Amino acid sequence: TTFVGYEYSLAIDSNNMHRNVIFRNATVPALPVSAQEAGTPQALWRNLERSCLDSDTECDVLAIPHNSNWSAGRMFYSEYPGANTPADEIRMAELRQRLEPLVEIMQVKGDSECRNGLYQVLGSADELCDFEKLREPAEPAVDCELSTGVGGMQLSSCISRLSFVRYGLIEGLKEQQRIGVNPLRLGIIAASDNHNATGGAVAEADFEGSSGQDTLPADRLQGEIKVGNVATNSPVRSNPGGLAGIWAEENSRESLFTAMKRRETFGTSGPRIVPRFFGGWEFPQDLCKGGDFAAQGYEHGVPMGGELPSTPGPDSAPVFALNALRDASDEGAPLQRIQIVKGWVDDLGRMHQNIYDVAGNANNGASVDLETCERKGEGHAQLCSVWQDPDFDAKRDAVYYARVVENPSCRWSTYQCNQLNPADRPPSCNDPNVPKTIQERAWTSPIWYTAPPQAN
Repeated sequence: TTFVGYEYSLAIDSNNMHRNVIFRNATVPALPVSAQEAGTPQALWRNLERSCLDSDTECDVLAIPHNSNWSAGRMFYSEYPGANTPADEIRMAELRQRLEPLVEIMQVKGDSECRNGLYQVLGSADELCDFEKLREPAEPAVDCELSTGVGGMQLSSCISRLSFVRYGLIEGLKEQQRIGVNPLRLGIIAASDNHNATGGAVAEADFEGSSGQDTLPADRLQGEIKVGNVATNSPVRSNPGGLAGIWAEENSRESLFTAMKRRETFGTSGPRIVPRFFGGWEFPQDLCKGGDFAAQGYEHGVPMGGELPSTPGPDSAPVFALNALRDASDEGAPLQRIQIVKGWVDDLGRMHQNIYDVAGNANNGASVDLETCERKGEGHAQLCSVWQDPDFDAKRDAVYYARVVENPSCRWSTYQCNQLNPADRPPSCNDPNVPKTIQERAWTSPIWYTAPPQAN
């Protein structure tokens, strides 16, 4: 199923602000709105509102921010250019929420989920945040703190928490507390963005590079940073990209687009992992033993992308039902675990994160033979869990999403280094900063909890 769409390629101070603009059907404006006519995201939203949403036609549209890790904090920074009153800010936030229900968390230029050690992000370190970083996790970069940077696309800017989806979601909670609207209520997808016109070609063992420029293994394994006119990259830091998943009634434009608007989506780093995620206040404890997981999930709760209903009582805590199937092809590895990631804001405005293992076992002994890339150890074809938040505070807004993690497998660069004679291998094949293995994964769209207003 295809959609009419285009890329809005805005860069501000060499910071990526790109959006993929997708239309519901064949009723579209006469011309696309480009960065030439709309020099800010806010101008894009207003133009799409005028030319599509409010055009008295069947036109409908959404814009999907992508590659936020190149944005030096601009992608999720709370700013309202031209707003003169709180009402102006509210309207702009509502328009963003209406037009941007999704965000891309993974693509060829790296993972944009999270990063360790960022300013005023409290909670234990998340070892899985080092996954496929375009800028090395050990890089001694300056933190942007509460500002934004310059040169994100050239990998020369400060590093901001607001370049990453997890902290964008928590920033949305902060804005909801401030103005009463969450402009960053974002569902999750992933994509390839390889510019090769080979959508879905995301297998680690068959990576052919991106943009038609890395045709030989020696080019793809180049560890030196290539300086371009617009953007900068080290080819070996790239990856094959990810996939988007949509839970829809049928494979039609209408159903798929409606599901995207309601955020019932997920993304993967490449494998065809199939996750389900529901939230509510009570699920049957034997839910994982029956054959009607999805039906029970819809009956007793809300799916990924939804908001929890009001708490039924002062002692209640939300319950989440999770189920995941491994990629059944030879390219997929067994599942290792399912995690729930929770985010919230404290009274001082600081961001908090907590990561809970809710199914499987991180210490299952799975490994990889680095010479042959043969996977070893136990894993799961399916994981399922019903989990209740043990740290719930009914007075505090929160956002939850699930992360499904495979057993370790070889990174694409390891496959290609192994295919070369030792004498022909470039330095990146022995660079300790280039991971030999990865743990592929899937991310669900979040489920939100909004606390009731507090009496003064």
